[in-house]
Amino acid sequence: MGVAALLGTTACGGGDDAAAGGSTGGLKVAYSSPVASQPGQQIVTSGLNAGAKELGWEVNVIDANLSADQQVSNVQTMIQQQAAAIGLWALDSGAMEGTYAQAKTANIPVIGVNSEGANVSSTVWWGVNRCDDDQSPYRQAAKQIADARPGGKVIVMGGPPVPSIQANVKCFSDAAKAAGLTILAQIDNTKDTSANAASLTGDTFTKYPDVDAVWSYNDSSAIGASTSATRAGRKISDGTSEGIIIQGSNGDPDAIEAVKQGRLSGTWDPDSYATGMAVIKAMDDAKKGVTGKNYVVTAKYWSQANIAEYKDTATLGYTLATIPVTEK
Repeated sequence: MGVAALLGTTACGGGDDAAAGGSTGGLKVAYSSPVASQPGQQIVTSGLNAGAKELGWEVNVIDANLSADQQVSNVQTMIQQQAAAIGLWALDSGAMEGTYAQAKTANIPVIGVNSEGANVSSTVWWGVNRCDDDQSPYRQAAKQIADARPGGKVIVMGGPPVPSIQANVKCFSDAAKAAGLTILAQIDNTKDTSANAASLTGDTFTKYPDVDAVWSYNDSSAIGASTSATRAGRKISDGTSEGIIIQGSNGDPDAIEAVKQGRLSGTWDPDSYATGMAVIKAMDDAKKGVTGKNYVVTAKYWSQANIAEYKDTATLGYTLATIPVTEK
């Protein structure tokens, strides 16, 4: 996974007309992906491109490749090149604060994705990254497992030490304990790959033969855990049937196929395509002077019960006006 080059030429900054609510056509904006090789992030990029095309913009995507230091450097480059707006999923919000302040001084709005900051103009949230009520997806995930396996035993798969990931793990873990589930162990897949997840969980199902479920922060890790469970002779449950329940998150194409094939109990789909479009919408609003907002993208759980209804959201004809986003 190499760090992608920042594409394009020097972008134009936001002029007074845009800030006053005028046309924002023809702008060049930039986005820092936390890890561009991850399937869900590739879908985010597709959404960014679709939203930018609708407005007549150009969007440049640069890969932080799971390095907070690299992300700081990349965003500084975007500022130097006078990007009209910057979006990013911050790997370390604290490390980014100085850079956010530089962007504000340069009159460049910063749109956070599942990340906030004192100088972040607005934030686009995955619904799965919200833990503010009982309908929050990961609280629902804990309830789903508890309903299917009352008093059950769970393995939690975390990931890299990214604030949004850590918050998701805490959200599920707290809800699981409140629902009467026992967390046997937390395993962190810091390399963010299926192969590493399979390696990390290689002896898990031998060590914990009575585990009822695995909750994973993303699909790659869930698929890796499923591989290990299958090798250990464990059957994968559809969520209600016998076997081990394995839930992922991201709605990655590989996960959708795994659910169809019975290799995964389900995946929480944050709608990465709509997320990319929402970032462009938030940028457009910011260039028109509308900031301080949260854009929450609606999530959906795909399981063997409803997977036949699945459609790639990129084929649904979203526009910036119709993406499934709640503005708060």
